[in-house]
Amino acid sequence: MSYHILHLTIPNISLYTDKGFLFCKYDDESANKIPLDDLRAVIVATHQVSFTNTCLAKLLENDVIVLHCDNHYKPVGWSAALDRVVRVKAFLNQICQDKKFENELWKIILKAKVNNQSQNLKLLGCDNANIERLINKPLLSEANIAKQYWKLYFEALGVKTKREHKDAKNFENACLNYGYAVIAALIYRSSLVHGLCPNLGIHHKQNYRSIPLIYDLMEPFRPFIDYYLYKFKMEDGEKNHKNWCKYLSCCLQNCRLKYKDFNYKLIDYIDYYIEAITRAYIDFDVKEIVVPDLNEMILLMQKKDNL
Repeated sequence: MSYHILHLTIPNISLYTDKGFLFCKYDDESANKIPLDDLRAVIVATHQVSFTNTCLAKLLENDVIVLHCDNHYKPVGWSAALDRVVRVKAFLNQICQDKKFENELWKIILKAKVNNQSQNLKLLGCDNANIERLINKPLLSEANIAKQYWKLYFEALGVKTKREHKDAKNFENACLNYGYAVIAALIYRSSLVHGLCPNLGIHHKQNYRSIPLIYDLMEPFRPFIDYYLYKFKMEDGEKNHKNWCKYLSCCLQNCRLKYKDFNYKLIDYIDYYIEAITRAYIDFDVKEIVVPDLNEMILLMQKKDNL
């Protein structure tokens, strides 16, 4: 089955469901439809989009997550199905928060993130020797790597700015935050489906209204968004938030990653990634963990383009 992320960038759309389909009705009364079973996420990246309550309930019943943005394309929240306990042992072991296991798991996740950051800098034509040196040290310093990474990354983009996490004023930072929110929504959806509790983190700490597990699990995917933003900036055309939303949507639909000798869309790969995390919690064993590799994604895309 082919799964999809539906990005809505045209205003004044009405959404409703009928006979297993989600319909998008436009001002001119025309409508497009997509099977509910094919949907993983709906990204509302525009204004004046209306849902019927039945429509929203149907989406959530089908484990579709809805990411809501404001008029400035800033993600402000999401609608998701209720948490559920799918595997009791995984749930209970997650609550135990075994420090030895979680430290091992975090080392794998963090190493995947910084490796992808280093690969991204190399793809952008930056000198990543310092980053590689820091990665190969016995003790990883995420803060030191991040400081050098963002300096080189923004230089490659040709902008003078620092990383802005919340309420970003800078265009590039706002684009990054949007992309990260899309990945976080997909991770959140998959975590709920597999029965993990988003409020219990591996490395990030619990705070009011926080979902530390999602912040932890999405870390290796962040450099993918960084890479796509660079590609977007280098292409011809007007650089605005709406075009970035469209561009990222296309990239996420076409991105491929390998899992057990098969190539999957990133959206499907995320499910396998979370499934592996869930199994690790059941057995307190990190041997079967799979992590995304940015360089592998590039090679697969090049191979696809050459076919």
